[in-house]
Amino acid sequence: MVNECNQNATGQYSTVEGIDTIASGIAAHVEGYQANATFNAAHAEGSATTSSGSASHAEGYQTLASADTAHAEGNTTTASGSASHAEGYQSQATADTAHAEGSSTVASGVASHAEGTQTVASGLFAHAEGEGNTASGRASHAEGGGLDRLNTPSPNLASGASSHAEGVGSIALGFAAHAEGGTISITGSPGPRAIGDFSHAEGQSTVAIGSPSHAEGLDTVASGNAGSHAEGQSSIASGTSSHAEGLHTHASGPSAHAEGAYTLADGPFSHAEGIGTLADGPYAHAEGEDNISSGEASHAEGQGNNTTFTASHIMGRFGDADEAYSWFIGNGTSSTVRGLGAKWSGSTFDMYIDGMYLSPAADHAEMFETADGQSLDVGYFVTVQEEDRIRKATSADDFIIGITSATPGFVGNSAGLRWQDKYVTDEWGRKQYHEVTLPAHQDNDGHLLIPERKEMQPLLNPAWDADREYLPRPKRPEWVAVGLVGQIRVRDDGSCVTHGYCLPNDEGVATSADHGFFVLKRTGANQIVVLLNNVPGQTGR
Repeated sequence: MVNECNQNATGQYSTVEGIDTIASGIAAHVEGYQANATFNAAHAEGSATTSSGSASHAEGYQTLASADTAHAEGNTTTASGSASHAEGYQSQATADTAHAEGSSTVASGVASHAEGTQTVASGLFAHAEGEGNTASGRASHAEGGGLDRLNTPSPNLASGASSHAEGVGSIALGFAAHAEGGTISITGSPGPRAIGDFSHAEGQSTVAIGSPSHAEGLDTVASGNAGSHAEGQSSIASGTSSHAEGLHTHASGPSAHAEGAYTLADGPFSHAEGIGTLADGPYAHAEGEDNISSGEASHAEGQGNNTTFTASHIMGRFGDADEAYSWFIGNGTSSTVRGLGAKWSGSTFDMYIDGMYLSPAADHAEMFETADGQSLDVGYFVTVQEEDRIRKATSADDFIIGITSATPGFVGNSAGLRWQDKYVTDEWGRKQYHEVTLPAHQDNDGHLLIPERKEMQPLLNPAWDADREYLPRPKRPEWVAVGLVGQIRVRDDGSCVTHGYCLPNDEGVATSADHGFFVLKRTGANQIVVLLNNVPGQTGR
């Protein structure tokens, strides 16, 4: 019934109080000014509030609770979802069980939560907080926002399911993506963007595109899939599972790694580091300054060096490798005046040097095998027996090969690295070669990394046994280093004099003579230094 205050309790068991109030629902309750409770068990209070849902509650000023069990409070709020809750100023909870609070917030996703100011939680179970942020993905979370350094609005967006965006101007688009950090000017460059599924972008204006990728630092981009990672400043990791770090680096090959400054790792599984280096060969490694390693499994280091050949290695400066499986030292003076100082050839096994070999030792020696198969101590004159095998020289021998040497400066015929007959040779000892086809290499996804190619390799001797352990000649007792040319110590019987001559006695020990080998000096009671040149003085014997 209506009374003098225009109170209207038209619903059964309803209660009204205040002025211009209406309780039309069963057991409804209205109080205040121009409040309306139009559904069963609804409650409206305050000023110009409306509670139209069953068991709903509107309070404050111009609030609306229009869904069952909804609750609107504050100023001009709306709770239109079942069991929703809107509070604050101009907040809207439009989905079931949604919650909007603060100022001008919207919770439109089921069970979503919007708080702060001008935030929107539109995804299922989403959460938006801060200023101007939007959480539109299922179970997403956006926080922070507000203004950039130039006072331009820079809200965050979490649109991917289970994504998280925080900071200033950040965007999380991918599934379970995470963007955090910000930007100085949103109009010039957006904040971090996590675009790929499971991606993570953090810092300033970074982009994580690959799934799952990670970009951090300043202006970095991780666009490769399968865990690419870019960090530092303006670095790009575009290869699958690649890693770029430092300043303006780029890892474009699969599983490539670029670090330092202005480096590029373009080959599969390549590595570029230092400054201005390029590793564009498969498995290549470039380090130092302005080096290029474009051959498969090649390595360039130092300054301004280049190798385009497979498995070659160059160091030094301003040099160019010129064959595969070899080692080089660059020795140029500039990028236009290039050269090499040393080279070891992988095809011929030869060593080149543009300079001198220096050694504290004096004599040039070669390895000889003893005739009796036993060891022979140093400091004895020796001669040949049974073709090229040696024994101690005696006073009756017309030809002296040399002296067994303890510290030769150079040793030939050493076979120190392999069996002498490992490779097939011609009658002059030159290695023979044959063409070998090397198979193509593919990654796990079937992508071609290295095409099929051909190369020349030394021909293996069928008698060579790869499973048999090889003992180098210098480690075998029956092989002895014999000094042939140079200054060398020899045992003597005490009779030799400085600047005189000597010859071997019957024990291979030096004894004074009027011709023979020139004595330089005495170094002990029974040791002298002689000059070997294989041309004994005073006409020999």
